[in-house]
Amino acid sequence: MVKDESKKIERIKKQKRFQVPPPLRVQKTWESITRHYDLIEGAQLSSSFVILMTLDNSEEPLTSSDISKFISYHSFGHIYKPASTLKDALQNRLEREGYVEGVVQDNITHYVITSKGKKLLKGWISFLSAYE
Repeated sequence: MVKDESKKIERIKKQKRFQVPPPLRVQKTWESITRHYDLIEGAQLSSSFVILMTLDNSEEPLTSSDISKFISYHSFGHIYKPASTLKDALQNRLEREGYVEGVVQDNITHYVITSKGKKLLKGWISFLSAYE
């Protein structure tokens, strides 16, 4: 791992809002994502899957930067998605298809998962569980 990435991960770990442990089933899903990420990535689901997973586990709307930090923290630094890459996926795929909704506040877009996005995520988790 690059030294700069290690420093970023340490900063993320210090952020209190990401330190609340998720429920055990969510922890297990993140562990499974980390172990089988090559399958997810190979299926071109990587960004969309982890974005929906993150938004589904958040109690508040998140910016693309927040999503990037959340993914890195919960994957223990194994998965890093730049906020700019996530923003493209959010706006050009997920929001357009109705899986997420963007809410602009003070010129900053905050995203939430929709019921359609939750249904898609549930299907992907079932798919991933087949590899356990």
